[in-house]
Amino acid sequence: MKMIKKVKLAFIMNRETFRIEIEGKNIWYADRRWDRAIRLIPRDNDFLKKILFSRGKIPPMIKDLFALTNSEQEEYDKAKDTRELANICIRDCKKWGARLLKEEEENDGDI
Repeated sequence: MKMIKKVKLAFIMNRETFRIEIEGKNIWYADRRWDRAIRLIPRDNDFLKKILFSRGKIPPMIKDLFALTNSEQEEYDKAKDTRELANICIRDCKKWGARLLKEEEENDGDI
């Protein structure tokens, strides 16, 4: 059985592409204008400041995209593995109108 180490997702929303990488319980966001990834979950302490000081490079919708309610946060916390967390991210991004373009998995080897 192969263990999934990392999942890379590419989405398009309003003619803009963005990437989400999931490694363990960490979820990172990047796009063409902001190539250095920002940790969305668990939320980076300077997350909102990075969005404000990006001078429009990071779309403001990103702060709302992963503003989680208590039940949503609980769902992310209860995810058993990276694959399940990726499925939750895909579902949540689709709720906001994003369309999945590409999905890649990096495996850790046989277990």
